[in-house]
This record gives sequence, structure tokens and C-alpha cells, in this order.
Amino acid sequence: MRKWLSVLLVFISFSFAVGQETQPLTLQQCIEIALKTHPLIRLSYRQLDAALARSQQAKAQWLPELTFTGVQRRQGPTVSFTVPNPLTGMPVSIEIVKRDMRTLTGEIRQSLLTFGRKSASIRSAEFQVNATSKTIQAVQAQLTLRVTEAYADVLAAQAMEEVARQAVERVKIVLKTAQARYEAGVAPKFDVLRAEAELAAAEEQMLMAQNGVVLAKAVLNQILGRPTNAPIDLISLPEPLDVPPELIQSEPFIKQAMANRPELRSSEWQIRAAEELVKLAKADKNPLVLLTGSYVRQTRTGFAEDYQWGVNLVVQFPIFDSGRRESVIREREATLEQALAQRENFERQIALEVEQAVRNFQVALQRLKTARAALASAEEAFRLAQVRYEGGVGTQVEVWDAQVALTRARANEVQAFYDAHKAFARLVYATGLSESEVLKLLKSLSAFAQISLDGGEKR
Repeated sequence: MRKWLSVLLVFISFSFAVGQETQPLTLQQCIEIALKTHPLIRLSYRQLDAALARSQQAKAQWLPELTFTGVQRRQGPTVSFTVPNPLTGMPVSIEIVKRDMRTLTGEIRQSLLTFGRKSASIRSAEFQVNATSKTIQAVQAQLTLRVTEAYADVLAAQAMEEVARQAVERVKIVLKTAQARYEAGVAPKFDVLRAEAELAAAEEQMLMAQNGVVLAKAVLNQILGRPTNAPIDLISLPEPLDVPPELIQSEPFIKQAMANRPELRSSEWQIRAAEELVKLAKADKNPLVLLTGSYVRQTRTGFAEDYQWGVNLVVQFPIFDSGRRESVIREREATLEQALAQRENFERQIALEVEQAVRNFQVALQRLKTARAALASAEEAFRLAQVRYEGGVGTQVEVWDAQVALTRARANEVQAFYDAHKAFARLVYATGLSESEVLKLLKSLSAFAQISLDGGEKR
């Protein structure tokens, strides 16, 4: 009984695991999974740990330093031997006596006056921590964009598969009609053969679409840290915002990007850290005042214990170092210039990214409207061509032309739909804002337009 109960529990656990594995995932859930499991995130946090450790090191080097040293020394056993006196030639007896010696030394060291060294080193390390924190935010934003695009690609591939399947079903209907007309003697055999060829081609396109789904899911699974062939089911995306494209301007988004992009904030902290390192290098040319103290206790066999202690005020003046300090200053000034140039490069790059993102979003919204209008016309054209052919007043060529146009129109509409979502995601990334903040900004730019923040029908 116990054995069967164990088997039942294992089966239930497996069934539950399978159910969990195939449970539909939302876009936000996929993003959260990636942000927890992706190696780039783990790498970023390890870099932050290293920066925090360096900050602690920078603070610790200016705190008191206490060391103790203990030495135990033993001299071998007593040895006696005779050697001739080089002056008189008479033998001289020499005896080495066994002795033990113990030494305990304690030393304390504290910097009193650093002339800017302490503050510069600590601030530089702290600024590096801030820079690394912003770098983590940048990695998170990049990963969020990757997940969003991969998520949309899976849904687009699935929609393309459905378009291909519908095309196969339409060709089957045309083939059935051609066979009936051929058997009735009102259509040539050519119509049947053409329909069969078109069916084979449509089925091939469906196989390619199915392969596209497999590949798209593999990419998303890889980003999520899952096996590439793991089953995955996704929740559909809402309708894109109905925003008049001509009302979307780049200037407000560029302004927001300059204030919010984490890469730019990280670069600014890097500049501040580099400035402090320059100060540190220049401060190294100043004197350094130290307070040191020592205590020595020494015990030797046959002698009384010896105690020594002392307190010293040490002033170190750099005199000559063969140009080492000047070379360090030049090196760190060059690093500062690199950081400044990097910030300028980021500013230009971000401005271009925002400009491109705004333009692509405008075009994507316009493409979606155009694609849906074209789809409606293609659907009606195919319906009329099919009715004409079935009624014997139209040709099969008209049907095939309408079928190709309809398949193309549906594929274009699918691609335009998900391209609009991807364009919006890239706009969110380019501005450094959250999705809700971008929505709010879009709403403010098109106050007279009807914008639903919840979206419309999902697909």
C-alpha cells in the first residue's frame, strides 16, 4: 500500500509540474524571470559586490592598523671544542651554550594628516559604486527590451502559422471547386492540377511557419534560462495605442532620455570618480603625517626580560621619485578625459536612438492602419473572386491572384501589429522611462486624441 501511495504522489507531482510548465505566461512574468535568472544580471550584481568591497577597502586603509608579531628562537645544545690561538699557538677551549629567545612585538599605525588623500580615495570608490548601480539598471533595461521583442516574435510567429493554415484551407476549397467543375465538364484538367500545385506550395509555407514558431520559442526560452525546446504558452498582447503619428515629436522624449537613461547617469558617476582619482594622485605629492606606536618584549635564557615601547610622530615628505607621481597624474587625467568623451558619445548616441525610436513608432502605427485597410480590401476581393469562379463567370487565375493578395495582406497586418508593439518597447527603452511614464507623455502630446491606457482587444 505504501509503495502504491508513493507512486501516486510522484505521478501527482509530475502532473502538477507539467501543468506549471505549460501555464500561460504574461509579458511581465517573462521579464521578471529573465531579471532573476539571466547571467548578465548575476554578472552585474557581482560587479556591484566588487565595487562595494573596494569602497570598504578605501575606508579601511585610513583606519588604525594594529599588528602583533611573535618570534620563538632556539639555539642548539651546548657544544665544546678546542681551537689553536693564532698568536700564541696554545689551544683555546670554546663552549656554545644553548639559549632560547622569545620576542613579542606590537605596532599601531594611524594616519593623522593626509592632505586630501583620504577623502579623495573614499569618494572615488563610493562614486564607482553609484556608477555600477546605474550600470545594473542599464542591463535590466536592455534585458527587458530583449524579452519584449522575443515575446512579440513568438506571438507573431504563431499568428503567421495561423495565416499559413488559413491559406491552406482556402486552397483546399478552391481545389474542391476545381475538381467539381472538372467532373462536370465545365473546367479543364489544368485547373485541378494548378490547384493541387498551389496546395502543395501552401502546405510548404505552413511547415516553414511552424518552424518559425519553434525557432522563436527557442530564442525566448534561451533568454529565460529554460531549455530551448521547453513548451511555452504566452498571453496575447493588447491593441497598440491609437495615437495620431503626426503628434509624436522627438524633442520631449530626447529631453526625458537625457535625464533618465542609466547609461548616461553611470557615465556621470564615472566622471566624478575619475576626478577624485586625479585629486588623489595630486595629493600624493603632499606630506603625510602618521602616528605610530610600538611595544617589544624580549625574553632570553640567562638574561632578564627586556621591555621597550615608543610613540612616534612620522612626517613623510616626497622628494624624488623619478617622475612616478607625475606619470600617475597624467594617466588619471587621461582616464578622466576618456570618461568625459564617453559621456559625450552617450549623449549623441542616445539622442539618435530616441530619434529613431520615435520615427519607427510613428511609421509602425501608420503601417498598422494601412495594413488593416488593405486586409479588408483583400478579404472582399477574394470573396468576390471565389463567388465568380464558383458561378462560372470568373477564372481560376483571378482566384489565385486574390488568394495570394489576401495571404500577403494578412501577413502584413500581423507583422505590422507586432512591429508596433516592438517599436513602442524600443521607445520605452530609448527614453529610459517606464512604460506608464511613456504612456503618460504620449497622452500629454495628444491631449485631444482618445487614448486608452488599458488598450483594446487582445490577440
